[in-house]
Amino acid sequence: MPDESYNHEQARLEALRRYQILDTEPEQAYDNLARLAAFICGSSIALVNFIDEDRQWFKAKLGLDASEMPRNVGLSYLCLERKEVVVVKDTLENQEYAVNAAVTGYPYIRFYAGVPLISPDGQILGTLCAIDPAPRELNQQQVEALLALGRQVISQLELRRNLAERQQTEAFLRESDQRLKLALQAAKLGSWQLNLKTWELSASSQCYLNFGLPSETEFTYNTLLECIHPDDRSNMQECVRQAIENHGDYEAEYRCIWPHDNSIHWILARGTVIYDSENQPMRIIGVTLDVTDRKQAEEELKRQNLRSQLFAEITLKIRESLQLEEILQTTVQEVQKLLHADRVLIFQLWPDGSGTVVKEAVLPGWPVVLGKNILDPCVQQDYVEKYRQGRISAIFDIEKADIQDCHREFLQQFGVKANLVVPILIRDGIWGLLIAHQCAHPRHWTNFETQLLLQLANQIGIALSQAQLLEQETRHVQELARSNSELEQFAYVASHDLQEPLRMVTSYLQLLERKYSNQLDATADQFINYAVDGARRMQSLINDLLNYSRVTTRGQPFVQVDCAEILQQAIANLKFAIEDSGAEITYNHLPIITADPIQLTQVLQNLIANAIKFRREIPPQIHIEAVRADEVGEQESRGKYTTQNSITPHGLNAPLPLTALPTQNEWLFSVRDNGIGLEAQYAERIFVIFQRLHGRSKYPGTGIGLAICKKIIERHGGHIWVESEPGQGSNFCFTIPDQAGQQS
Repeated sequence: MPDESYNHEQARLEALRRYQILDTEPEQAYDNLARLAAFICGSSIALVNFIDEDRQWFKAKLGLDASEMPRNVGLSYLCLERKEVVVVKDTLENQEYAVNAAVTGYPYIRFYAGVPLISPDGQILGTLCAIDPAPRELNQQQVEALLALGRQVISQLELRRNLAERQQTEAFLRESDQRLKLALQAAKLGSWQLNLKTWELSASSQCYLNFGLPSETEFTYNTLLECIHPDDRSNMQECVRQAIENHGDYEAEYRCIWPHDNSIHWILARGTVIYDSENQPMRIIGVTLDVTDRKQAEEELKRQNLRSQLFAEITLKIRESLQLEEILQTTVQEVQKLLHADRVLIFQLWPDGSGTVVKEAVLPGWPVVLGKNILDPCVQQDYVEKYRQGRISAIFDIEKADIQDCHREFLQQFGVKANLVVPILIRDGIWGLLIAHQCAHPRHWTNFETQLLLQLANQIGIALSQAQLLEQETRHVQELARSNSELEQFAYVASHDLQEPLRMVTSYLQLLERKYSNQLDATADQFINYAVDGARRMQSLINDLLNYSRVTTRGQPFVQVDCAEILQQAIANLKFAIEDSGAEITYNHLPIITADPIQLTQVLQNLIANAIKFRREIPPQIHIEAVRADEVGEQESRGKYTTQNSITPHGLNAPLPLTALPTQNEWLFSVRDNGIGLEAQYAERIFVIFQRLHGRSKYPGTGIGLAICKKIIERHGGHIWVESEPGQGSNFCFTIPDQAGQQS
């Protein structure tokens, strides 16, 4: 196999040397082909390249300083290997190409398009390639044109070798010319030549097509100037002058006006100045290309960018705030600038078809209609309904428009020559209209302008809907706050005002009980006991209601508190209940947190009191602890979670359930007991005020304690819940944000 490759390479080198092209002087024909290849591909570098044994030698080069390079530098080896046209849009997308010396260094190749130069006997002599330091893409027409130029290079080589044979040379010339024409036609390039002595202009048929001229037209230099847009003529002539003076290439981009329909087209013209032996300019040869599609795409992209910018600005204002006045004012101002309209306004409609101009941006010199209440006398009954269904009205010229005379007169009083109207819809109804006026002259509204106005009207509709929702929500929140405040005030006042008569009733019932307890019959004593017990329970209920109403309004400022000290205070407050029940209370190290010390004491005291109250026939075992999110994570990663104090085998040391894990920057507190427990279906109910699971005869209380705990914890920015099973005890958990950031 290596011998076969060696033989193929030797045959290729022998075919190359037969042409005797290596190390020869530059020739105009090859230089022109390189220029044409660069033009077709839009690249800055083009080469006619012959691959020798150890080097690549450039017969023609455009945009490159070196006359040769090592054979392994660059991408021409791909054409040699594949024996077909090679197009690499971006070398950095391929690891093999990205490390090539011509990619990482001069000329920094990003785009490569190469055509193998194949001799008539099938040997690849080199390449015709276009190179650029920026990524590019080629269409099929460009590839075909490049292939035609590659064949033209081979034709030139053959002409050199067969120059002695006149007949064969003429045939090659004719074929070469035909191929060049095909290449130009494939790329829609019109060729031309301008005699700088006589200013006579000759042009190909494609040139006629590019300028919209009939084939029978006399295409002179003056004809060319007449076709060019008046605003671009001087620039085109200046480009010609500079090319002649600077001995450089000619390039100009200008608009031309097609005579038969006055349509505007963009032309890209490129050429080279030819000089005589005395270095005097003789003529310019070049090509023209209709680039209207490209320019239209660029303009459309520019319009889309402007539209996107405007949408982004208005949408940002909607998201940043719901200041409707600011949003509407920004809309009319930006639309007026973007559309170059004489007036843009927002018109709020009323059910009868009339309305008010709520926002306006108008150029000086035209009537101001801001704040005016307007009624078009020609408004029909279904006028508003049509806009509600999405109607768009575009009048190019009100003088010629198919509208009623009264409507025309109505618009004329505001100086309107053309207008564009789109509806502003909000939910299922219509709120108003977004209107653009042209007052100086009639105007054709483009689809881009219509869509822009329609989409902006949709944005305004969204803003209006959000503003209404915000207003409703604000009213609801204010009403809720007022209601809550009144309820809290009512609870406080009612409870406070009940204290005095209740104390009087209680006192007299107790006196009655002491004075007549042995003088009345058993039924009377029982009735007195009932009354005294009811008065005491009423007193307890009133006190709890007062505490509940004061959680928010009478709370103390948050300070740093040591939870261990708070717990000791709660235990001291429950001293007699703990001693009577034989309860055992243990706890781990507790943190220092930011909280209301009085309310936190109340939470722990209520939870411990409940654990003592709802106990089984065994002494209560109660354990209190607190962990942070990062501590739970570390213990989970070790596969265990334990407390420091092991107290009883009643499940108090079990790992915290996953549902109880705190979020980042939170403390999770746990109060566990070995009491009677409760069913899961009641886990939410017990935190609702006045909700009880047991009769008062068995477990006394008002049913407010846990509701107070819930309200306190929520005031601290946390939440509280319980996890329990009947007969297995309960675990009351609550969270408090970690603001202190330290632990005792």
